[in-house]
Amino acid sequence: MTSEQTHSVGGVVASAMCFTAIIAAGYYALDGRRVDMAVLLLAGLGQVIAFLWFRTQYARAVCSLIMLTAAMSAAEQLYSRIWWWDILIHFVTLYALVWMAWNRVLTHHPRVRGRVRDRPAMRFTWCAVAGFVIAVVWEVMELLGFLFATPDIHIPPLDTLGDIVMGVLGAACVGFHREPR
Repeated sequence: MTSEQTHSVGGVVASAMCFTAIIAAGYYALDGRRVDMAVLLLAGLGQVIAFLWFRTQYARAVCSLIMLTAAMSAAEQLYSRIWWWDILIHFVTLYALVWMAWNRVLTHHPRVRGRVRDRPAMRFTWCAVAGFVIAVVWEVMELLGFLFATPDIHIPPLDTLGDIVMGVLGAACVGFHREPR
């Protein structure tokens, strides 16, 4: 295979990965697992956003894999089986979500990109604040899921605080990106 063919095959695979959570949601729907289906559809939304907002196959594939892993981990109860898995997933998922938003800002607002290129404090602060907002929304959704969907969702206060802290740390790491992908 030539490098052009490899790039093309990689692009097709990375793009196809952006729809895997939607396919998995169909499986869980057929199995009657509506909560898991909803979680996978939400991850599918994140994958579609990665497909639309990233130009590179690498970024699309990484974010899609993270979204799928987070949702499948919930569906298959990995959070309750592996004590540190929840911490890791909050870190990498908030990284991916904020990376998508940050990439969108850098791509569509060249003036912002010019201003933050040489100002790491601004980049890291923006990403951490965006991560905090997304992490709080995530935790509110977990609470609503616990109250209205299933009592199986684990929401003790220290876990919630740890999830938010790890999410903000993951999101802040996006500040290392100075150029869009």
